[in-house]
Amino acid sequence: MQPAVSRAYICGLMTTWLDLERELSAWRNTGLTPTFWWRDDDAEAATPALDRLIGLAERHGAPLHLAVVPSGVCAGLAERLARASEVYTLQHGYAHINREPPGARASELGQHRPLAYQIADLRLGWQRLAEAGLPNLLPAFAPPWNRIADRTVARLPELGYRLLSTCHARKSPSPVQGLHQVNIHVDPIRWKGGAGFRGTAATLEILVRHLRERRTGQADRDEPTGLSTHHLQTDEPVWAFLDELLTRLGPGSGAEWVRLARLTGSAG
Repeated sequence: MQPAVSRAYICGLMTTWLDLERELSAWRNTGLTPTFWWRDDDAEAATPALDRLIGLAERHGAPLHLAVVPSGVCAGLAERLARASEVYTLQHGYAHINREPPGARASELGQHRPLAYQIADLRLGWQRLAEAGLPNLLPAFAPPWNRIADRTVARLPELGYRLLSTCHARKSPSPVQGLHQVNIHVDPIRWKGGAGFRGTAATLEILVRHLRERRTGQADRDEPTGLSTHHLQTDEPVWAFLDELLTRLGPGSGAEWVRLARLTGSAG
């Protein structure tokens, strides 16, 4: 669900790590700080892939926001996350099941399912996460497939949510009163035809473009550029890319990794 690769890339102007360094330098020259945040989806259990993900985040000092599917959450997840102080959890739908009819784009919280059923799932999902004892649980919601109907968004604040995360550049920092929105923008996995590495040039093109649009005022400068990962579908080329990216956004780059807890007013 990431933006299509730009025409410049298609025409052969390959984006490189040097382009990222130049864009970070342009931010520094303006006296601004390029901010980033990291969301990983579909967590349910403590797995070797999750261990690897957390280890990568800890090695680079990057806060990690883990979107957890409530219906499948396992008892050992809380125990594992208790040893990772910079991992924050948020709700990822209820069961990650497509509830839309054939021909419609996949969504668990779309236009066609009755709103009362959606709200029941939201409440039950939050209850399950709370009962699981997940540490650093934020009142934040990331819908499966990054899709949620406007009528459902309007009900989130009254259910206790303070933050919504979907994808692409946000239209507003607050879609409804009492609710922040912070999206993801860059996914190194391309999903069509089976999950696999999008490629260094294509991924960097999306990343650099969003940074440039923020810096020049074409996108909301205050929305941190969101990195999207899926640890259960991450292959070796993606792991290598993430390691390189986090290295280049580390100390000396001028970049800052943000924690969404500061927007929700709580962490736990």
